[in-house]
Amino acid sequence: MLKKYCFFILLVVSLFSCKENEKEQVNAVPVLYPNQDAPLALLMREMYLDMEEMKVSLEKKENIKSYLEKHQAILTAKPTDPKVKDGKFDLMAIGYLESLKQMELGSYDLKASKYKIVYNYCLACHETYCPGPIKKITNLHID
Repeated sequence: MLKKYCFFILLVVSLFSCKENEKEQVNAVPVLYPNQDAPLALLMREMYLDMEEMKVSLEKKENIKSYLEKHQAILTAKPTDPKVKDGKFDLMAIGYLESLKQMELGSYDLKASKYKIVYNYCLACHETYCPGPIKKITNLHID
């Protein structure tokens, strides 16, 4: 009788522990981005949102706020894959920052054409290093 009772308790405990594991798995937050913790990946997501704001401002013929200081971090942010930060990446990042600076400094009439240069830097870099977001980046294009 004692063996049956111990077996029953063991069975109940193991069933409840399995249920707890199932709950933990169900409540786990899905990983939307495999590189979600890399500072460069986080910065790139913010840069995308900033570019969306720029695009909307240009379409509404509103002033564009400055993003240059924030985007400077592209030169120092740690990437998911350290091999990405090579000399070519740095040159593209510097070109991007310079085109962003020129857009911010230029007359309003030229901002749309200068935005296109900033956009093209994004696209070119992602064609070289990280093609995954290209489809999303194309949403930033303006005519």
